[in-house]
Amino acid sequence: EHAPLVATIAGNKQQTMVNLTIDATSILLALLSLLAIGTINHLHHDNQSEQIDQLTRQLSELQIQTDALKRTLNPDTTSERNVALAAHAKRSTQHDGGHNGRGLEDTGCSCSLPSGPTYASDFGVVGDAAADDGPALQAAIDSAAASESGGTVILPAGVFRTHEPLHIPGGVTLQGQGYGSSPLAIQFDAGGSTIAYCGPDYAVKLTGHAASLRDLAVYDWPYPAESYCENTQAAGGVLVEADATLIESVIVSNVFIYYFVGGTALSLVAKNNGGVPFGNYQNVRIRHAKTGIYFSAEEGSFVNTNSFLGGGISGGGFESCVYAEGPGACNDNKFYGMSIEPPDTDISHVYVTGSKTNIKLHDVRLEATGKSLDRPIVIIDDSSYGNVMNGILGHTHVQADLNRNPGIDLMSQKSVSLDPAPVNQFWNGAFKGWDSVNRILPGWNVGQTNTDITILDSSEALFPDHNVMSLDYKNWGGAFKLQSDKTLLTPGHDFATFGVYARSSVQGSITAVMRYTSGSIISSASHSGSGKWEFIGMSALYDKDSPYFYFSIVGDVDLTAPTLTFG
Repeated sequence: EHAPLVATIAGNKQQTMVNLTIDATSILLALLSLLAIGTINHLHHDNQSEQIDQLTRQLSELQIQTDALKRTLNPDTTSERNVALAAHAKRSTQHDGGHNGRGLEDTGCSCSLPSGPTYASDFGVVGDAAADDGPALQAAIDSAAASESGGTVILPAGVFRTHEPLHIPGGVTLQGQGYGSSPLAIQFDAGGSTIAYCGPDYAVKLTGHAASLRDLAVYDWPYPAESYCENTQAAGGVLVEADATLIESVIVSNVFIYYFVGGTALSLVAKNNGGVPFGNYQNVRIRHAKTGIYFSAEEGSFVNTNSFLGGGISGGGFESCVYAEGPGACNDNKFYGMSIEPPDTDISHVYVTGSKTNIKLHDVRLEATGKSLDRPIVIIDDSSYGNVMNGILGHTHVQADLNRNPGIDLMSQKSVSLDPAPVNQFWNGAFKGWDSVNRILPGWNVGQTNTDITILDSSEALFPDHNVMSLDYKNWGGAFKLQSDKTLLTPGHDFATFGVYARSSVQGSITAVMRYTSGSIISSASHSGSGKWEFIGMSALYDKDSPYFYFSIVGDVDLTAPTLTFG
């Protein structure tokens, strides 16, 4: 009867011994780490970089072995992990219908995972600026992509000359040791990592989801003098190109892109129904280029919702620093706190064109100390609208239709933003003077007879001195159109915003409708049928040649305070 108790005590003793072994191993590792740190400091003093790399590697391997020992001595952890992985595989199978996207049954995921990062030095990179390190570095990247080694490729300090583009596929990170001590020119110091590209293509191409480039410099290499490298200009530094595919969530962080004066430093391009969304670009430093950052989307493709945090563009040789064009959807790409300050640019610092193209610059600094006052620092083509720009603009001015871009509000002595006065253009927006006998409401066309109209008691008013008009829809003859007959329209405006407060228990009872600048008819979201007051309205570019605004009613609804303003 005491056997279960004895077994429990024995099991507890065994687990205690396991824990003591794990604790002893951890203490040993900590002592060895302290010893290694002291040794590394001593070697730093003696400038023994190879011994430092070897000792650091050995310490990492010891950590891996210790983790493996912990899993061996404590099988519960490994068991729990296997159970979790099996559950994840089962859940994934349930979500995708039992297949992995290629018509094959999922049998779970492998638990044999690579340990630690991939070291490019293991594949033979030299980093002396003379050897062609391209094949070795690409081999390291390919190993990481094939899960033969860790997904992060560690590039040691050095100058790594390449003659072909480096292709970084989805899920792989190429990480260097920084780009040295200067943001103005590559100094080849402070243990930095530089990809020195010598060729006519792009130096680095990010080709899949979550591909990442971090902590290094990319240089259009011009050495030695009078060589092929000096006489060959690259098409660009870093390219994210989605050709008939989707590439999202790319990360470029703490990267210095230098001297691409014959091409583009950083390009985000989509074509053949491809897309480049959700990228994150942090502290990207661009110095000397033909184009700094280029966005382009063919018709049917898109480049949107990419974010740029900090960083800066400076130097010479620029046509444009930020250039965005369609005709595809190339919009909602956002910059936060970036400084764009070459002395001059041949076109402009920022250039945007395309009816589906815009950019958003938040708290940016735009400077052009060498640009003549008659040349703009920002050009927004008339086809583009909805651009947002705020921050500081030094020198010159903005060239844009500010009525189409009311979000441009840069602090400047040379330019102003436009914000049209919010004056209601609907005459008799208070619904006064209803003649129920002759069915006349001043300022409004209410001649259709498929709706009964009643003015409610003032106790129903939502706003002072504004009547509530109740419409009882008869459900025949199509929609009832409530349209103003005295809307003041002027050719000086481009955007119109209009709507009405509506209360209804009928879902979809009312929508706002207008003629868009292209001539097509567009409509707002409809009433939810909540029985509460909701504002039903929309804002868009309107057709100034044949303006058309009305409220389409297909259910019982109460209305008050219709409003139309410009902007």
